[in-house]
Amino acid sequence: MPASWTRRSFLATSAATLAATQVPAFASTSTKMLYIGSGAKGPTAGIHVATWNHANGTLAGLRLAAQADSAGFLAASNRGGKRVLFAGHQSAPKVGALSSFSIAANGDLALINTITTPEFDMVHTALDHSQGCLVTASYGSGKVLSVKIAADGHLSAPVSQFHFSGSGPNASRQTSPHAHGVCFSPDNRFVFINDLGTDRIMIYKLNAATAELTPHTPPSFQAAPGSGPRHLAFHPNGKWAYSVNELDSTVTQLAWNAAAGTLTQISSLPTLVAGGDVAANRAGEVIFDTTGRVLYSCNRGNPEELLVLAVDPASGHMTLTQRLPLGGKEARHMTISPDGGFFLVAEQFSDRISVFARDPKTGTLKATENNAPVAIPTCVLFA
Repeated sequence: MPASWTRRSFLATSAATLAATQVPAFASTSTKMLYIGSGAKGPTAGIHVATWNHANGTLAGLRLAAQADSAGFLAASNRGGKRVLFAGHQSAPKVGALSSFSIAANGDLALINTITTPEFDMVHTALDHSQGCLVTASYGSGKVLSVKIAADGHLSAPVSQFHFSGSGPNASRQTSPHAHGVCFSPDNRFVFINDLGTDRIMIYKLNAATAELTPHTPPSFQAAPGSGPRHLAFHPNGKWAYSVNELDSTVTQLAWNAAAGTLTQISSLPTLVAGGDVAANRAGEVIFDTTGRVLYSCNRGNPEELLVLAVDPASGHMTLTQRLPLGGKEARHMTISPDGGFFLVAEQFSDRISVFARDPKTGTLKATENNAPVAIPTCVLFA
């Protein structure tokens, strides 16, 4: 197995070969593993894992760590030295599943338990700041549920479940609720669910000790009609939140009032160039670097590109500093390497993970030839 994957090796290597590859246990517990969710189905589909080389931004030993159909967003915890990975996936047609896995030193996964719920597609799953609760959203059914995590990683039955209602003005995308991104407030007292179908960001109070969700008053933030809120990210200072809106291709800056539990719009920035075709595009993601000076987003469709936004530390104002062609299709998810020197993207429709070099000072990205083949990648997570 080569130390890194290139565009050429991506085309030449089969998924079956990757699934059969094994790697030895690593002596150093500081070795970083990258876990990749895959939306594919079948015996070679599921959660993949590879060893990350921070020196040159390559992945080695890519292999299937756990079989799971339509594996989506992942989360990981490390409580009391016990490393656990969580994944939303499908256990059967039209049956959603949440699974927990113990993580071995070499990155292997061992199933702890699985809970299932009918008519629930696990579009996004997030871990609270105490690492004791999971909240997951269902795009197709417009539902959200929470579960409690035991000290050993065992998942409880659903603690809270809610079914959204309503619609939006976009006749092709907003005929019903579409729960999407899950986000926790900096103080861990609230949970936010971006509902693309009704142009709302739902707000719930969280009891972290029990994983119970309670509708807040007010119950939601009302976004612009037809905007389609997709994902939410808080600035590291805890004062502002940023929502990427898929349908009108914007990123909205929101002021967060922790005492009242309310969001208030400050400004909105288009993700497309002036005159861009909003109907042909879908804005996709928002993530911060650790300093809060740089926010990343993306456009999917026309064009396929990554966006680098500078964030003013005093006002939170966004300024676009770079548009970079993705070089592939559908930036489903993205993450920054632990050392800050690289930027990884799950290119869902290109069947690969792409690696970009990152300037830690400016946040600027540069394409590399370091790519790894994974069928329908949906999430990238260092753990």
